[in-house]
Amino acid sequence: MESFSFREWDTEAFLGLQKIKTQIVFIHRNRYLTLEEAILANVSLEETARANRFFHSKDRELYLLGKYVLRKILAEQTGLAPQKIIFSKTHTHKPFFEGQAFNLSHSGDHIYLAFSPFEVGIDSEKTNLDFDLQPVVDACFSEEEFAMLSTKDYRRNFYRIWTRKEALLKATGEGLCDDMKQVPTINSHVYRNGQLYFLATRRHEDYIVSYATPHADPEVIGWEFA
Repeated sequence: MESFSFREWDTEAFLGLQKIKTQIVFIHRNRYLTLEEAILANVSLEETARANRFFHSKDRELYLLGKYVLRKILAEQTGLAPQKIIFSKTHTHKPFFEGQAFNLSHSGDHIYLAFSPFEVGIDSEKTNLDFDLQPVVDACFSEEEFAMLSTKDYRRNFYRIWTRKEALLKATGEGLCDDMKQVPTINSHVYRNGQLYFLATRRHEDYIVSYATPHADPEVIGWEFA
């Protein structure tokens, strides 16, 4: 499995690639403390209210930080103030902004934001978390996917398959569905709802990150937001 490499943040370079490349922005939770004042001043009241419903402060910080960086980047793109960004939703409640496709995932202390000229979904999982994976395998994995788990690295293969399922369903706008076994992950090109999608998975430190888009682009650009 290939590793993700993330470049030092460059707003001008990012915006220059916005219409032609899928780009993934990485943010570490430790950025929250340095940005907290700006975050609270620029997210919406609805986002703040939702964040306050999280039981753990860590989840609250990840949620708000992700929303802030999303707004900050879209503000740079449009010239609007971050707090003036208004999101619309598809009929499946997937948010979008003026035709700009994006998706967000967070796990552990990491946030990953995907931007693309095409529909896009991204999912991430920290791989060293210690919990029983078997119930998820039994409920959600096909026979072919189950067979992949018998190889050397059970846990890493589990997260590869699971993040691909979630990324694909986020790209289609479905969210988690009733029959997760029918969500394909084995190949890099898969069909879902009559549409061909490209799936890819990368390692980043002790995280597995997968993304899905209708356009096969092996040269996805990674940025570390600062």
